[in-house]
Amino acid sequence: MSGGTGIPVFTAGTDESSVHGLSYVHGGAQLPSGRVALTVAADGRLRVEAVAGTTRTVRTGRLDLAVLNRVLGALRSGPPGAAPGQDAAEPGTGRRLTVVGLLPDGDASWDDATATPVPGVGRALEALAAQVLDPAAAGRLPGVLLALDEIDPAAAGSTARPAAAIGTVGGRAAYALAEPEQGFGLVALDGADPLGGSGTEAGVLPTALALGAAGGRELFAVGGADGAVQVWDAVSGALLHGTAGGEGAQAVTAGLVQGVPLVFSAGRQGEVQAWHAEDGRALGLLSVAGQGAAVLCHARCAGLDLVAAAGDDTLVRVWDAATGEQLHLLVGHSDRVTALAVLSLGDQALLASAGQDGSVRLWDLATGQPLAVLTGHSGTVTALAFLRTGGDPLLASCALDGTVRTWDVYTARALDGRPVARGWLTALAAVPQDGRDLLVTGDESGQLTFWDPETWTAVGDCAPGAGQDFPVNALAVGELDGRPVLAAGHGDGTLRLWDAAARTALHTAAPDGGPVTSVALCPAGDRTLVVCGTATGAVRCLDPRSGAPLSVPTSHTGPVTAVAVGAPDADGRALLASAGTDGTVRVREALGGAPLLRLTADPAGVTALAVGSVAGRPTLATAGPDGTVRLWDATDGAPGPVPVGALPGPVGALSFGLLESREVLVGGGADGSLRIWDARDGSPAGDFAGGGSPVRSIVLQDLGGEALLASGDQEATLRLWHAGSGTLLNEAELDRLPLAVAFGEAGLHVVGPGGAITL
Repeated sequence: MSGGTGIPVFTAGTDESSVHGLSYVHGGAQLPSGRVALTVAADGRLRVEAVAGTTRTVRTGRLDLAVLNRVLGALRSGPPGAAPGQDAAEPGTGRRLTVVGLLPDGDASWDDATATPVPGVGRALEALAAQVLDPAAAGRLPGVLLALDEIDPAAAGSTARPAAAIGTVGGRAAYALAEPEQGFGLVALDGADPLGGSGTEAGVLPTALALGAAGGRELFAVGGADGAVQVWDAVSGALLHGTAGGEGAQAVTAGLVQGVPLVFSAGRQGEVQAWHAEDGRALGLLSVAGQGAAVLCHARCAGLDLVAAAGDDTLVRVWDAATGEQLHLLVGHSDRVTALAVLSLGDQALLASAGQDGSVRLWDLATGQPLAVLTGHSGTVTALAFLRTGGDPLLASCALDGTVRTWDVYTARALDGRPVARGWLTALAAVPQDGRDLLVTGDESGQLTFWDPETWTAVGDCAPGAGQDFPVNALAVGELDGRPVLAAGHGDGTLRLWDAAARTALHTAAPDGGPVTSVALCPAGDRTLVVCGTATGAVRCLDPRSGAPLSVPTSHTGPVTAVAVGAPDADGRALLASAGTDGTVRVREALGGAPLLRLTADPAGVTALAVGSVAGRPTLATAGPDGTVRLWDATDGAPGPVPVGALPGPVGALSFGLLESREVLVGGGADGSLRIWDARDGSPAGDFAGGGSPVRSIVLQDLGGEALLASGDQEATLRLWHAGSGTLLNEAELDRLPLAVAFGEAGLHVVGPGGAITL
């Protein structure tokens, strides 16, 4: 069990010998792979710092003490270390492990450059640091053992950057401009009249802007440093739709609410979001005072559909899912809540909650009154499940102490408790078979084991296969085509669906969004949908029969790098596309916000985005840090022709246009050069040399039968070419950074910090 000891975690510059905890360092800042420092305090507070060249990344969080105890156990049974400072080597590029105040034989240090090298546990610490730094990577550590803090964009150096867009507002040519510390605003190009905007208190750190139109309304879209995308009516200023910022959603639950299939999702911070399972329409928020949630649960009691949420703040909240009214605030746990389960009993229901304080608590969902506190586990309780065995219902719990315990629900009496695994038990589920329930456990090795709860004999298992031994982070039970099915989410991001009766694999979904952290099965008409949360916050929803993914309304899990409003699709819907440093592109209905598509365009991040129409179909263009440009069908995400030849990366701007009646795409590179491709086949159609500075803005437009190409670069230089011949017509030094350029009746408009100018 973890507890708040108040012992501080290591911070930069701290003397390792003065703080109780563990410190592990490997590599060096001068190496290509950089230097990584992992520190874990005695209370489980964790900090990882990576330095490579001039780039510094810091992540903090909390590690379950079971991990620290396992590491210390390995050190106690291995070769002893030297006293800190004794036989010390000069700081270098090797590995060094120091433990202060946690070993019975005193403080100790291991260093690869000395006679006491770092033992084998160092590899596990390296894997832990890598999992903390890159939540999208496959994780060997079960998700329940690690709780990361939300990244503060400002603290991480990911603050707002200036952004601009040109379009129309109220029928007038206008521009949108966002500047750090100044909010964002809309201004008319003819006369500089203010048309609306925000101050610095708006709560948005803009990183991308777009102006467009849909359904007869003019729209203003903003992408933020926290991954949020919000859309306003540019004329009235009314907020039309948007996603909350943060790191997406790690916890999900699902169920029928008044006959409608709904999904509820929550992340490390922010509120609980409700959305329609079949079409992804966002339906509203359930407030948790911005605290986020680690676990969610859907229930039905006395004719009401309920949702329960709990997490780091130790509280359990219960709402009426139909109205959003909070019914209960359950207080009792002394540490993070990690598991919830519900048992419906006619017009009554029991809620079980458990967590890092090792206790299991029972609550009357109708009244919110506590019923019992069940104790016996000596580690964090990781999962709960109610069982029907033919007699009275039972509650089963599993924990990091390796045991499963069962309890009489009515008397709160402990019935049995025994170790069933050598390692950590991470998930639990009850599967119906022959009129009673079998108990299924998931563990850190990735295996599912089926148990007869009356005899405690193993009656079967489901193993993922050789080389796929990543932990089971989540289990959910449902029904598909009249048969019980079991959904398992793993630490490598794989989602597996099993026939629970035959114990055979039905479907395997490849990783997408990092380790699966939660999973739910939702009945939706004649099908059952599988929904899961992931470590990066990307919610996945798929039809298990076909494996087809469904789009869901979640934010980017990093700063938004571009937003664009495109032409209507085949159904007449204008599209809003956004891209981010998380490497994904999200496509929504521009007017209503319904999610239509999510695709991973570049795992290294998307640096430029454009939306256009090619051969009559809505098309996306994306580019990334390596200079590669890609085309995608904006309706189904299918990759299009590959533009021939990469630009010097990162690509700073993309734009669709026409060149002598050909549909083309223009891109601008890090050296100021431009390239034009035929958008239908990807063949090159023109190259234009730059001045060596990254391109920030591009526009290609036909004026009186002549195609003109304009671009602005990071050194505030504007260049104008005759696109057909490649002739440079003009080059001008500006007094502002050209964030957006567009041709108008009065000339060429340029928008940058401070406002707009016309050339």
